[in-house]
Amino acid sequence: MSNQKQIVKECNECFNRQDWAGLVSHYTDDVERYEPGSEPIRGKLAVERSMAPSPEIKSMHSEITRILEEGNVVVTEGIVRLAKTDGSAFTVAFCDLYEFEANKVRRQTAYTALVKPGTG
Repeated sequence: MSNQKQIVKECNECFNRQDWAGLVSHYTDDVERYEPGSEPIRGKLAVERSMAPSPEIKSMHSEITRILEEGNVVVTEGIVRLAKTDGSAFTVAFCDLYEFEANKVRRQTAYTALVKPGTG
């Protein structure tokens, strides 16, 4: 497994532990995180703050189902299962693109979609 893929897997592990500082330790200081339809988030601290779940989220677990790499880009596809404090739960499908610079994530683009119950 390439170093870049390993870094992305470590980022996913940090996400599952909600270790936001550990996650952004793999990012450049001037990292940019972008979700289409939203303004880009710039800088490690801003990205770290944006990753923390809202208070109504009790737990979340991300599972990468596919990981591809070409040059300095790693692409992941997967699902995140979230449980809320009110007992309800939902699933989000994702496809993230990680652009690397000197073995650090320089830019992350995250595409997400709510998975309707019973559809996968």
